[in-house]
Amino acid sequence: MKHGRKFAAVGIAAVSASLVLSGCSAIVGGQPAGGDDSAESGTVVVYAAHGPEVTDPIIAAFEKAYPDISVSLTASPGTGELISRVESEMKNPLGDVAWGGSSENYAAASEGAFAAVELENDEATVVTDPEHKWHATDALFQAIAVNTERVTDASSYPESFEDLADPKWREAGQIAFANPRSSGTSYSLLAAMVTAHDWDFLDGFLPNAKVVDGSSQMFDGVRTGEYALGFINEDLGATWVAEGAPLELIYPSDVVSNQIGVAAVIEGAKHPKAAETFVNYLMSKEAQQLMVDEVGRRSARTDVAPPAGLPAADELNLAAPDPKVFATDKDAVLARFDEKLASAK
Repeated sequence: MKHGRKFAAVGIAAVSASLVLSGCSAIVGGQPAGGDDSAESGTVVVYAAHGPEVTDPIIAAFEKAYPDISVSLTASPGTGELISRVESEMKNPLGDVAWGGSSENYAAASEGAFAAVELENDEATVVTDPEHKWHATDALFQAIAVNTERVTDASSYPESFEDLADPKWREAGQIAFANPRSSGTSYSLLAAMVTAHDWDFLDGFLPNAKVVDGSSQMFDGVRTGEYALGFINEDLGATWVAEGAPLELIYPSDVVSNQIGVAAVIEGAKHPKAAETFVNYLMSKEAQQLMVDEVGRRSARTDVAPPAGLPAADELNLAAPDPKVFATDKDAVLARFDEKLASAK
């Protein structure tokens, strides 16, 4: 993996410092079985926008720690579908917990979709929702991915987002970029680009890009060599590199896109105490160490080190997009992206 030019780190830590806690319900500790009479027994219904590589080890550990609570898991193909399901069931919620996707997506959900509840482990995470409707469960950074069989001269590798606007990448749309309407990863990338370089940056970048339908097409397209460049979540990229994929991962020197992965208790959940216990467990040191060791993803806790081989957060120039723009005004952001994309064709 390669870093571009080094800048002072901002972003997750800065966001954490800037948020002020607001009043919510009582703190829920979620102690293990035998020590918490308030945690319900029975089933907690979890809607997850994660694959089994994330959910399986953590759910197994939860059910071992809380043998009186079983997890009923429903997987969603993406964060958008998960949020849409929660919103469609608001009059009669069938799920208890939403797990997976970025904080921006949860913040943009319909009012009343998620319950405001302060949990004990909130204070250990790198960032906290002032309204306590979402709770940080992981931190995910995005890197530029270079297919080294398509780009054989290492001296020509891009080091920054700014380099991706170079017309040399224009031939046949050599940069894979997922549509941010369907990809939470690309929405975070878009927010980072605009935060660092304003909207005019897209006038140079989009003519060089091939906009694909979803994140998987972006990731796989670079891995297979269909595209010379693209973007990838660092945990998946590191796994593929370790497996021998012809990829070089580059953390852009000008700004590094990042997502805070979150979970939430669904408003009106039929098993609210079990839901609170589950979400609080997701932020526990035990679960967060599993996130690092078994999943290879960064923890959302301040006291858990990143996976081996990944750079420390303070080595990178992390993006800190304005939440008033990118979380609460998402429709306007996407409409402006559509305008830029149309003008680039």
